[in-house]
Amino acid sequence: MKKTIALVLALMLVLALFAGCNNGGGTATPSEAPATQAPATKAPATQAPGSNETPAPVEEDEGPYHLAAGKYEKDANGFPVEKYEYYPTPLCDNDYILTDWTTCYTPQYIPEGGWAEIPTWQKYREYTGVHIEYDLVDSANRSENFSVLLASDDLDDLMDSAASFYKQGTMKNGIEDGYFANFYDYIDYLPNYMWEINNRAQFNKNVMGKVFYDKTTIPVLYGLVCNPCSAMGYFLRQDWLDELGLGQAGDYKTYDDLHKVVTAFKVNESNNPYNQGEIFPFFIMSVVETYQGIFFSGMDITVYTASMMYPRVIDGKVEFCGSTEDDREAMTLLSTWYAEGLISPNFHSFESGSDYDAGQHTDGVGCNLMTVSQVVQSERQCNNPNAHWEPITRTKRTEDQVIKYGYAKAADDFSYASCCVSAKCNNIPLACSWIDWGFSDFGSDFTSWGPEGICWEYNDQGERRLTDWCVNHEATASWIMCIYAYSGLSNCCLYYNYRSNYTDDGVRTVAIYEALRLKDYKGEYDWPTAVNFDDEEREENTAIFADLNTYFTENYGAFIDGSKPMAEWDSYVQGLYDFGLSDVVENYQAAYDRLQARDL
Repeated sequence: MKKTIALVLALMLVLALFAGCNNGGGTATPSEAPATQAPATKAPATQAPGSNETPAPVEEDEGPYHLAAGKYEKDANGFPVEKYEYYPTPLCDNDYILTDWTTCYTPQYIPEGGWAEIPTWQKYREYTGVHIEYDLVDSANRSENFSVLLASDDLDDLMDSAASFYKQGTMKNGIEDGYFANFYDYIDYLPNYMWEINNRAQFNKNVMGKVFYDKTTIPVLYGLVCNPCSAMGYFLRQDWLDELGLGQAGDYKTYDDLHKVVTAFKVNESNNPYNQGEIFPFFIMSVVETYQGIFFSGMDITVYTASMMYPRVIDGKVEFCGSTEDDREAMTLLSTWYAEGLISPNFHSFESGSDYDAGQHTDGVGCNLMTVSQVVQSERQCNNPNAHWEPITRTKRTEDQVIKYGYAKAADDFSYASCCVSAKCNNIPLACSWIDWGFSDFGSDFTSWGPEGICWEYNDQGERRLTDWCVNHEATASWIMCIYAYSGLSNCCLYYNYRSNYTDDGVRTVAIYEALRLKDYKGEYDWPTAVNFDDEEREENTAIFADLNTYFTENYGAFIDGSKPMAEWDSYVQGLYDFGLSDVVENYQAAYDRLQARDL
């Protein structure tokens, strides 16, 4: 019935689209560029990644198909025990055709011959044996185009980002209504994807709940990043550490350690030739933490003064950041540092995304909160030519502490991309295998970088570096690589997210990311993103938060500057419960318990 109603609506929409088709609507074939395309951008000559060799001849062992099902070992829970490698054997020998509904956000840089002219995708076809016919839809028209395809029940075999456009219910409804295949039914053809999911689930409790709708339903495959890491962290002025003989930034691991070093900065770097006045060396934003896992994950909380929005779970019990004894400790630290002149009295004006003078460019800050991409620019803009920032790891209470909260959200395993397979695809096992190829070790490397000689090459030391063509391209390296390699925005793959930094200068940025990354984080206290509320719970939470958040924002941050003394902490917490926090916690607890009862 849904399909019938949708078809009637779509026929009306199709007529409207045809009437305006000269205004840029429609899709592009492999040999036809989108309507928005500009003149060509020519790529350098290419060869296979790291090698001039082509794949070895394929032995006929199972007809034209060479898929993974039945060829790998599983553990007791049915997950692959190791990654599966397809290369050099292609997935098929018959040049099978699959269609792929996808997009490009910078179509003006696609070569004149269209997507099929790009050497990366020519080589991809050679490696997999699969011919892809791309429906390259303009990004601005995707929602409208998807509605037409869905209503006419004419989805492409592969549908990139379909989950973002399907509005007829849950994605499980899309399976039940016959639009999408259930990946669970073809799980044996996804050894690399399922190995990645199982491996990451050991460190991120949100992974299984995102991929599995229930224990027998996987509607969507989501893209993954190779090395998940927060893009933001705290940095120390390494040149000041050198000047004062205080070692390396990475040596400062605890709150006590950091207090000592910022105090030393306050005493020794105030009134230097570049600031000529008192400095406030520890920088915080007006809301303190703009993102989870930046500074107070070592206290198992997020200090965010603008909204009471961060729950956590300890031993199965739900609590809210802003109301715990850990918050008391964090506010005691901040109020003490503020009273000691380590935090600027103007911190209330330091808002994310706005232009302000917090002292980082006038030698007034020695411990700064920055995104990784800001570091080099900050050094160049500083009036001290010796300015040099180095990252500190996530600060802890004690050096041997295991951080259990906050980092997973800051370093999500998933990219923005996803993919569904049409239930009407004539070869779903091959379509699943083609996706899985991009999650193999060889496939991930190839799809992330493309062939050697276009966007990258080896330097004299055998290290991978971006080519001059890529670095100097009008589109910028980040965007041109989304054409000549996979895009983390639209292609479901295992995506190397640091790749645009592979220049002689940029590899420092890669090293910073690695320094900030918590490699063994498991997030035992993190709130699972797969939790769902029923309508009654959702409505009650919304009603309570209307007043609760007003009380929270007026009081929580006031402890920092002493306008509300720490002696009033208990009465502040009681006020949270007077405004209904206990009812919110009860709803969150019930929803969390339901999730725990799910058998994934």
